[in-house]
Amino acid sequence: MSADALTGQFARTPYGVSFASEPGTITLVTLHVTYGSGPQDRVAELTEIAQWLARWARQGDPWGANLIAELTALAVPERQVMAWFQPLRPPLFRLHTFPVFNMAVDEGRYYGFPLYGIPGFKVGRYHHLAQHVDPDHMDREVHREDEEVLRSFTARYFPDAAGPTMSLKTCLFTNTPDEHFILDLHPHFPQVCLAAGFSGHGFKFCSVVGEIMAELAQRGERRQDLDLFRLQRFQNAAGATPS
Repeated sequence: MSADALTGQFARTPYGVSFASEPGTITLVTLHVTYGSGPQDRVAELTEIAQWLARWARQGDPWGANLIAELTALAVPERQVMAWFQPLRPPLFRLHTFPVFNMAVDEGRYYGFPLYGIPGFKVGRYHHLAQHVDPDHMDREVHREDEEVLRSFTARYFPDAAGPTMSLKTCLFTNTPDEHFILDLHPHFPQVCLAAGFSGHGFKFCSVVGEIMAELAQRGERRQDLDLFRLQRFQNAAGATPS
């Protein structure tokens, strides 16, 4: 797509969302096209948009990175696995008795939750097996080594929680180099807001992130200091071109 056409599209606030659906990924896009005085005035822009979307869909880079080039080296998907174990002494791990925890030990940094909702003591490890993946083609099966990483930790530090395995599931983290979020305006198209790289701890901040992004979209700025989350902080990262 030509620079003018791309600038025009971003100025008219396009919207795109992707979701996984076997056997692939479905992407929905809404666009505002220059109407003109007749159909012939719209064909060129529609053709360019369709060709650009086709090229984007054929790219092999992980989700956000193949839409926003500046994120390619900065928001990296990583395979994670979570386990739920049946505690040997359930009363010790119930809600209001056992806390949510984040724990750095010799084996790495682990996190976990008390018995709540899904039955079992939930545990995971940041950078589980250090597997950077393409989300559309990642291994979503769970293997013995996945379980062992989580069971050995639980058995050592919470032996009363290390009962039979109830469930194992894969998921994804999208990590930045410093594991802080990216919350910013696009460096070349200030009409575009970026929220990415939540590095495994974004969910609990979703309400304030939504407020921040709403203010960026409406005003182009935020009242609080966002330097910690600016894309500019990675200006010297390999392969990144944030400015």
